Parts: sequence; C-alpha cells; structure tokens
Amino acid sequence: MCLEENTKIFMADGSQKPIKEIRIGDMIMCDSGEPKIVRNVWQGREEHMMCIELKNGSKIILTENHPVKTIFGMKKASEINEDDEILTTYGDKSKIASISCIEYNGRVYNLDISGNFMIAEGIAVGDFEVQNRR
Repeated sequence: MCLEENTKIFMADGSQKPIKEIRIGDMIMCDSGEPKIVRNVWQGREEHMMCIELKNGSKIILTENHPVKTIFGMKKASEINEDDEILTTYGDKSKIASISCIEYNGRVYNLDISGNFMIAEGIAVGDFEVQNRR
C-alpha cells in the first residue's frame, strides 16, 4: 500500500521531503502541477517491496499493489513490465531500465491527497485513495 520511508516527495514549494517527514496539512505537488493538501498519512511495515528503475535515472521502491501512472493509464507496480513507459515530473515519460522484488523489512508510508497522483522520486504514483479505487 505504500512507499519506502525515505522516498522523496515533491512539495508545493518546489522542495523535496522524505515521505516519513510529511504531516497532515503539508502541501505537496500533484502530477498536474497543482498543490494539494495532505489529508492523512498512512504507515505500516512491509517485508518485500518492488524496485523500479527508469532509464532517466529515477528509482522508486514501493509495494507491489501501489499504483504507478504509465502512458497507458494506471497500473499496479506488480503489473509494470519492461515495455511500459512511466510518467514522470510534469508529464514527461521514461522507459523502464529494471524491475525487481527486494527484501525490505521496514516502515512504509502513503498519503491521502484527495485521490490524486503525487510525484515520488520524480515518478507519478497514486495516493491512498487512488490505490484503493482498484
């Protein structure tokens, strides 16, 4: 359901902050470039995670059911394959360099930003509400 605890999230002021430091009321930037208020912060623990690396150098560690925005629409991380192109900051896109399952055993976090996509490590990913629509 979540992202690795040190995943950098693009904030509304243009800075980046690890997801574990984001609090209710903070303003983050959604994938359309609009600022959105954080309504809730969810956290848990996971033993295994997916690691997706893009050819543009971006890398994200997330749970297998976390939604990622591709040029063909939203897909769970576990549904992503090396033929997909992932949407990144401001509507740019990048091809997959590698996908792997990794041991993790740590805290994970997700945000509620009214059913929007946020920018995490430069990659458009869904918030808690988007994830639970599927």
